[in-house]
Amino acid sequence: MKSLDKQQKIKTIFEELNKLFPEPYCELKYSSDFELLVAVILSAQCTDKRVNQVTSELFKNFKTPNDFANISQETLEKYIYSTGFFRNKAKNIISTSKILVEKFNSELPKSSAELMQLPGVGRKVANVVSSIINNESVVGVDTHFFRVANRLGLVNAKNPLDTEKQWIKNYPNYLNHQTHLLLVLFGRYYCSAKNPKCQLCKFKELCNYYKG
Repeated sequence: MKSLDKQQKIKTIFEELNKLFPEPYCELKYSSDFELLVAVILSAQCTDKRVNQVTSELFKNFKTPNDFANISQETLEKYIYSTGFFRNKAKNIISTSKILVEKFNSELPKSSAELMQLPGVGRKVANVVSSIINNESVVGVDTHFFRVANRLGLVNAKNPLDTEKQWIKNYPNYLNHQTHLLLVLFGRYYCSAKNPKCQLCKFKELCNYYKG
């Protein structure tokens, strides 16, 4: 394959990703904006599959910010124990719920910047949630996004924040949840951290990892 500039390269990659995942969707299960926020917080250092197992029981009993604002830390920890870092996650979810009840009428803020003011809501969580519920032009850079974007040479970054900054600068037309989903799904099912399926990959000739 001939050498491509950045814009040709990303266009080629996303044309193929759209063929590979023609109807991408968030694999976390939720029925409200607030449940989405809780699920994304729980997904830190945890698989979506495990989060869905946990929330299938959790959301039967607790659904709203008010519900979570009044749950005890010990009770919430028991529900979310298997997601890892359960003490911090429980503390942050309860604190965030109280703030939403007291300051936001139990509604989620409208921007990623506002979301990041909530306990336990870092940049990735805020960007993922806001890109879904508000269609904000941001991208959530998780481990999959970071790995795939660097392996394919779309960015040359040492951490997720640098990845996001380079992405915003170089690919302003790819700031949306669809972009996040496609790279995450590709990283999850093809370009895994260990034993990536390079022989099945259509990007071998573009991939720094494969060439290396």
